[in-house]
Amino acid sequence: MRLRAPFIMLELHRKFGFRPRSAVWELTLSCNLRCRHCGSRAGRKRQDELTLAEALRLCDELAALGCRRLTLGGGEPLLRKDWPIIAERLIERGVTVGMVTNGLAWTEQVVATVKAVGLESVAFSIDGLEESHDYLRGSPGLWRRILEHAQRCRKAGLHVSAVTTLYRKNLPELPELRDVLRENGIERWQLQLGTPTGNLADHPELVIAPESLLELVPLVASWCRDNRRPKIYSGHNIGYFGEPEESLRDPRDVVPCWTGCTAGLNTIGIESDGGIKGCLSLPSAMNDEDAFLEGNIRDASLRDIWFRPGAFAYNRGFKVEQLGGFCRSCDYGEVCRGGCTWGTFARGRFVRDNAYCYWRQQQEAERKKAAPEPTSEKG
Repeated sequence: MRLRAPFIMLELHRKFGFRPRSAVWELTLSCNLRCRHCGSRAGRKRQDELTLAEALRLCDELAALGCRRLTLGGGEPLLRKDWPIIAERLIERGVTVGMVTNGLAWTEQVVATVKAVGLESVAFSIDGLEESHDYLRGSPGLWRRILEHAQRCRKAGLHVSAVTTLYRKNLPELPELRDVLRENGIERWQLQLGTPTGNLADHPELVIAPESLLELVPLVASWCRDNRRPKIYSGHNIGYFGEPEESLRDPRDVVPCWTGCTAGLNTIGIESDGGIKGCLSLPSAMNDEDAFLEGNIRDASLRDIWFRPGAFAYNRGFKVEQLGGFCRSCDYGEVCRGGCTWGTFARGRFVRDNAYCYWRQQQEAERKKAAPEPTSEKG
């Protein structure tokens, strides 16, 4: 797959207008787990989280700006007890709403509430087979409980998904895990690379090596091509060109390839105290970083924050000069923009030189293979 350099999707975004069509909302930073890979270092709630009245006003503003799909997350979203009221408001305004949960606070009552409110889906975090999942989450027995929850949700007529963060221990387990998820009624499965921010930055030994992509990406692409459940979705930090690329993307996309990070273009992240980012995964105060915070809804309307001149400049004002190393010389650089902003920042801050790129790893492997063997002189 080859793209002409002038073909820049960012120009199409500018032409049709930036709209926060997809959102992820951290309802609370409070969490009942202390996971080894948590990028936001969740645990205690933020000091001044939004009141219900503020949250409902934000629901109205999101819908007015054209938000069409929103995921309730955290922390653990179930720990915010008024989450059903917030979800109902969004749904009333025409927003499709789902939830990602760690499953620890899940109950039969929650199943009934989810169904009554009208959530489109619920996604459980399932990070490998039993030992790998419970190790990462630090909660023995949780894996088995989640699978039981998934079965009950299916019996109740709910759409059930799984989200898996890939790290060293669970990579070899993926084929078997896929079978387990299918047997337990999981319909959709999102795979995403563990990014070394937050707690995972404290555990670099868990982060997969870039060369692992040479086997991982073709495997995920092959699963995306077949019709067996669960349907596979690759996270925005997986892939980037080469032969598998087209299979990794949604076939409904106008351009069936990665076209760059969408943070601040058509994606928005909302922190529980009203902070606005282009993507919820991007670091902020919990990681001593404020470069990605665009404003707070307590200080300005969401519309004013979204359309502020100079907002989300790392993407809206992208220049090739932001690329470094391999990415700067890559034929796809102008389109790709260095891949996932979260991933590139975690490893190189504001210089986008992404080692976690399938195309890069393939090119580097081919160069090593073609390089002549070193010779030694005999005296």
